[in-house]
Amino acid sequence: MSNENTEVRIPVSEAAGSGGDLREQVRKIVVDALLKRQADPAAIKDVMKATVEGLGDGLGPQAANASESLKTAMNGMDEALSKTLLAMKMAMDESWQTGRRFAEEDLKSAYEAIRGLDDDLVATLKTTGERSQGVLKDEFGRIYEHLTRTGMDTTAQTRSVLETLTRQMSAVAVDSSKEAMRTAQVAGERLNAVTSGILRGLADVVDKRDA
Repeated sequence: MSNENTEVRIPVSEAAGSGGDLREQVRKIVVDALLKRQADPAAIKDVMKATVEGLGDGLGPQAANASESLKTAMNGMDEALSKTLLAMKMAMDESWQTGRRFAEEDLKSAYEAIRGLDDDLVATLKTTGERSQGVLKDEFGRIYEHLTRTGMDTTAQTRSVLETLTRQMSAVAVDSSKEAMRTAQVAGERLNAVTSGILRGLADVVDKRDA
């Protein structure tokens, strides 16, 4: 069984059937999973997919409340993902402002991992909805249609991060002097590690807000 199943899909499914604050539970599960993976951009899609599938698993038996519960849970996931992307943008902006540079391969791998995030979310909603029944199936369909038209907070953050990545990759490619390379090596920081630290701080603020 994959880590995403044991650490995300199953906990989300259990939370969906627990009757608690589903938005907060889902947000926390997603953030914790991403922090455990040091906010690796390549892990975001897998965590997102496991979350949606877990909701499909857990809300299936709850026909009466499935519609509202799914919307609430999706809001929790959206908050977690948008905060993760915000943390990534803050990491890039702060490093640039202080004269440090992340390695070009880090920027490129992050770009490749994130650029199809919206399409992956829509596809996962579609396939999970097709496996569902009744009210839950209808609600997955409504959220799918809504996202294809207007997106979520995550959509705006994805666009912002991609613009920042493109700008910094272009600058790194131009500024390829030995001094610039030395600066990157001296900084010795990986984008996902710095992002993880910022995300942890953002998550702590939200935890205190909701305590």
